[in-house]
Amino acid sequence: MHNFDKNTINPIQNRKVYLVGGGIASLASAAYFIRDGHINPENITLYEELNIAGGSLDSSGSPKDGYIMRGGRMLNFSYLCTYDLFSFIPSLTNPAISVLDEINAFNKKIKSHSLARVVEDGHKIIVSSMGFSNKDRLDLIEIMAINENYLGTKQINDWFSSDFFKTNFWLMWSTMFAFQEWHSAVEFKRYLHRFIHEFKRINTLAGVDRTPYNQFD
Repeated sequence: MHNFDKNTINPIQNRKVYLVGGGIASLASAAYFIRDGHINPENITLYEELNIAGGSLDSSGSPKDGYIMRGGRMLNFSYLCTYDLFSFIPSLTNPAISVLDEINAFNKKIKSHSLARVVEDGHKIIVSSMGFSNKDRLDLIEIMAINENYLGTKQINDWFSSDFFKTNFWLMWSTMFAFQEWHSAVEFKRYLHRFIHEFKRINTLAGVDRTPYNQFD
């Protein structure tokens, strides 16, 4: 057994943490290092090669020139890990409450319910029906039940007929989650499992939680 001099061992709060990337993964890791690892925040360093932080959640622009963002900021009650993170981050406007408290209060007051889920040529398209054929329904059930190894490297359009990609469901699902017809069938299957609870209200986005902030902020 080795005998260590306790004076030569750095206490936890003096340990250094280095995280690569300035996206949500590193930011979340830093938060948990502080809360659960008891690391001094000053000892956490994030490295980012770009001149803008945020990773896939980055955005730029101004009210005058408009904004550019790589995705929308939508939340859902099933985001358990994200909501756990928000539960110990203080609100910017009221540090006495958490970001999660702030989100819950906002969504209790402001309910998401889109009256124009799809618009084409300036006209609202009625999308209360998914537009499935019986074959589409069977294909969806089968892809949800099939083993991922069987799907392998198949693309979504290897599994479904061309008519499937003309349905209201595909229009809403693909624009919500940024799917293309040539994307992975396995990834599509995983999203079906992950968000099947939103099928009944995908046409109104009623299952989406919002924050008091606009998309850019």
